[in-house]
Amino acid sequence: MAGQASAMIRQCTGCGASSWFDGPALSTACSYCDSPMVDEARAATAFHSIVPFRVPERAALDALRAYLDGRRFAPRELRDLRLRRRGLRGVLVPFWVYEGVVRSEYRAKVGVYWYREESYKDPNGTTKTRRVRETEWFPLRGSAARQVEDHVVSASVGLPEREANALGPFDLGWATRYDPRLLSGFEAELPTIDEIDAEHTARDELRDAEAFRIQRELLPGDTNRVDWISSEIDVKSRRLVLLPVWIATARHGERVVRLVVNGQTGRVVGRVPVSKQKVAALVLAILTLVGVVALLGRWLGAWAG
Repeated sequence: MAGQASAMIRQCTGCGASSWFDGPALSTACSYCDSPMVDEARAATAFHSIVPFRVPERAALDALRAYLDGRRFAPRELRDLRLRRRGLRGVLVPFWVYEGVVRSEYRAKVGVYWYREESYKDPNGTTKTRRVRETEWFPLRGSAARQVEDHVVSASVGLPEREANALGPFDLGWATRYDPRLLSGFEAELPTIDEIDAEHTARDELRDAEAFRIQRELLPGDTNRVDWISSEIDVKSRRLVLLPVWIATARHGERVVRLVVNGQTGRVVGRVPVSKQKVAALVLAILTLVGVVALLGRWLGAWAG
């Protein structure tokens, strides 16, 4: 699927001009009349469904502003939201979605707290008693099974899995059957991550999630630890969906800073650099204040003498 990235020519329905769809791109704007264009042929055979944007551009900008307002030392070019002049890119990002079953066997130890009284002497030599907690450990073996629904893995090299996980979750209950009209006005692309690689990622994530679930939800006792776990993942189905993401970029020196907004929930993700100028100004202000206080103290001391 990731290999479907050859250039295609499509005719604009607005003015009749021809435009190139380069690489994995599925939508673009006509170079002559700016009408939205969609490569319907490739998209229709690739995608099962689309989750439409529920956060409009203005709300996404407000979410970005609130995100940056909480970062006092963000560079001015970000805090001034020059992003507004450049706008946001609305991108329908491809994701693989998995359904299946996870079955696990595990060995663990379960701890039960009990308490005893002990005597001790305080620094003054007075004998006192205190309550001490002890833990008794018991071995436990078990098995677990869980139905997997709507586990998503990024299918785009432009949105790495770690960033995609931080951006989620997405509610696929809002998904609608693929309709090319929903791509109009937004960028979209074919998957650029192979389904085999994506499935390896999905299996690793499901194993980690199951180990966490077993420890947090299934083991009894006051405390516990998992000594060994083996999980088998049975993937029943996979499908491709397009999920909504707003993407904003700004330049900070030689670095391009990227912030992404979940187009369904408004959640913002992105690493904001620290402005060296702002940090230097704060340090200078603190040193100046310390110097003023020291001089004032000397003046008051001399005046009192």
